[in-house]
Amino acid sequence: MKIEQNGLEKLLYPSSAQQTKKPVNTHLYERGMFISINNHKSTSAELWSQYKRQYQTILYGLTGKNISKNEIRVSTGKVPSKQTIMNTAASKKLLVVAGIHDYKPQDKRGKGSRRNFEYQHTHFYVYGAHHFLPDGKTDLEQKVNHLASLLQRHTKTTNKKFRLIKIQPVGTGKHIFSDNISPTTLYDYLLLPQTNITKDSVINYIARNRNNPSNNYPLTYLYT
Repeated sequence: MKIEQNGLEKLLYPSSAQQTKKPVNTHLYERGMFISINNHKSTSAELWSQYKRQYQTILYGLTGKNISKNEIRVSTGKVPSKQTIMNTAASKKLLVVAGIHDYKPQDKRGKGSRRNFEYQHTHFYVYGAHHFLPDGKTDLEQKVNHLASLLQRHTKTTNKKFRLIKIQPVGTGKHIFSDNISPTTLYDYLLLPQTNITKDSVINYIARNRNNPSNNYPLTYLYT
C-alpha cells in the first residue's frame, strides 16, 4: 500500500522526484550569492583572519546592522550540524561559506597573474541574502553594487580601476540545474565537496583550488 506524505512532510522531506525538478524561485538570489574578491598580496593566513570582519561587512551591506565578532560562529573544515543549518535558514539568518584559492601564474598566452601568483584570494557562498534584498532590478543592482563597494576595503588596495569584487546569483548560467538549493536541501548541498566533489556546482568550485589542485584549503562556515 502506498503511503502518502502529509503537507509538512512534503516540505521537510521532499521525495527524490521532487528534488530533481527545476526549482521555482521567487528571487534572483534565493539559491545563494557567490562573491569573489580579487585580494592584493594576501596570504591564506591573512585571508582566514579576516573572515569575521568580512561576515560583518556582508551583513551590514545587506541589513545595515552591525554585530559583534563574538556573535559570529566559525567552523573550519567541518559542515555545521544539519539542525544548525536548518535553524539558520529557518531563522532567515546569513550563512557564509568561505574558501581560498591560489592565483594562477601567467602563462605563455598572457593569462593569469604576473606578480600576484604567490598569494591567494577568496570566494564566498552566501545563503539567506535574498531576505534582505529588494526585488526590483534597479534597486537590486544598487544594493549589490553598494555591497561590492563595502567589500572593497578587504582587497588590501585602493585601486578602483578594475572591479575587484564580483557578485553573482547562484543557480544561473551553467549551474542553474546543479545548484538546486532550498532551506530543506541546503545541508546536503553543503556536503557536496565530501559526497560528490565532481558535481558541477558553485560550492564544489569554491572547495577546489583549481590553480593548485594539490593544495586545497579547508572551507570555513560562518553564521550567527
